[in-house]
Amino acid sequence: MMIQVADKTVVSIRYIMFNSKGEILENTLADAPVKYLHGAGSIRPALEANLAGLTIGEEKEILISQEEGFAEADDDFRIEVIVDDIRWATAEELRAGQLIKKIKDENCGPAGCC
Repeated sequence: MMIQVADKTVVSIRYIMFNSKGEILENTLADAPVKYLHGAGSIRPALEANLAGLTIGEEKEILISQEEGFAEADDDFRIEVIVDDIRWATAEELRAGQLIKKIKDENCGPAGCC
């Protein structure tokens, strides 16, 4: 059975984030994936909700408005996401709570949001 993005999974993604003008704000496709603990509030709720149910290798285009979680920005966003890996979180990761790990750069996206 193929594992899906769900609560208590560690998900590795790469993405390109665009503003409403189509300008690239961030591109992690050539970088190490961003890893996060799904369901722990580590990433914006609208993004997390749109990733639920995806499987390894799936790609999805996600539109996120200011009202859906980027209120500090003056724009809406389009994010093209690729799911690189999904695994069940370890007991230690679950105890620690939020997990956001990006090997190359700890800051991602506007205001440090992934």
